[in-house]
Amino acid sequence: MLQAPMARRHRSRSRTRRSVDQTHRAVAPRESAPAPRDVTHRPTRVGRSGYSRAVGTPSASLERAAVLERGFIAKDFRRLAIVVGVALALLVLFGVLESVLLRG
Repeated sequence: MLQAPMARRHRSRSRTRRSVDQTHRAVAPRESAPAPRDVTHRPTRVGRSGYSRAVGTPSASLERAAVLERGFIAKDFRRLAIVVGVALALLVLFGVLESVLLRG
């Protein structure tokens, strides 16, 4: 007789319960005054030109990741070209079949 698989047990401990007086503790007011803002305003993000900011030779792991990404993109374009080619061939084939069948 087959038994149903048992659910996995999570091995983390349950959180300890707080007592009632600790649960509803009042928040202490802040005593420090807020810091004054700077007079000069600097934008957080400066506009970038089209050049990359990386300088020097890339690391080996970065190179491997780039090679894998280029291979994936090449495969993607190859698949896309095959699909477009088959679709165009089918359009031409069915166009010829339609003209042959409607002529007769």
